[in-house]
Amino acid sequence: MSEPLIRTVHMGKRYALPAGDLQALADVSVAIGEAEFIAIMGPSGSGKSTFMNVLGCLDVPSEGEYFLRGQSVRSMDVDQRAHLRNTLIGFVFQSYNLLPRLSAVENIGLPLVYAGVGVRERDRRSRELLAQVGLDRYAGFLPPQLSGGQQQRVAIARSLVNDATLLLADEPTGNLDSHSSDEILAIFERLNRERRLTIVLVTHEPDVAAHARRLIRFHDGRIVSDTPVDRAATIQRTVVA
Repeated sequence: MSEPLIRTVHMGKRYALPAGDLQALADVSVAIGEAEFIAIMGPSGSGKSTFMNVLGCLDVPSEGEYFLRGQSVRSMDVDQRAHLRNTLIGFVFQSYNLLPRLSAVENIGLPLVYAGVGVRERDRRSRELLAQVGLDRYAGFLPPQLSGGQQQRVAIARSLVNDATLLLADEPTGNLDSHSSDEILAIFERLNRERRLTIVLVTHEPDVAAHARRLIRFHDGRIVSDTPVDRAATIQRTVVA
């Protein structure tokens, strides 16, 4: 069998605090393959954000191992982890994180500026991705001129401009109405299906998690369940509630 895209082995993360160590993650062992669509759920403080930070190479384990495409992230230095982030990983956040004085197409191309890509190629790739999220007519618009759903679509396009293999989405629909949320989730499903993009999505909403194909639940820094998503059952429970 081929190596999974993500593999953690008895991974833990501790933070040293004045009141004593905080064990944010403990004994997390999980494998995520190419082109999977994973939802992460759990109460506040359960370790979801820490897990995502480690997967995104923004932090490193205190114990155990994290392998990304077979490479041990824990053994890498800061520059090596930055290279992985810039070449393999895209991030989408609840608050969009767009620069308000740059146009939609300029926001998308920003990671390419840091990668040293020329102006014409930046513009070409950015406009191509803008069209893929249905906003080609809005290339020159500034973020304040766009709706929340449109801003999140720009953020998704930006996350893919470096041809990311792994997309990490932290509450990407948290600031959106139900219609805009459905549009964003439809884009994720299409990217997962057509580009074989691996997506790991943190959410508190069962109806959002229902769009994934696998659900991992955290509690007190540990994985307490890892199951396929029964979309119909999840939506039914949400409606009844």
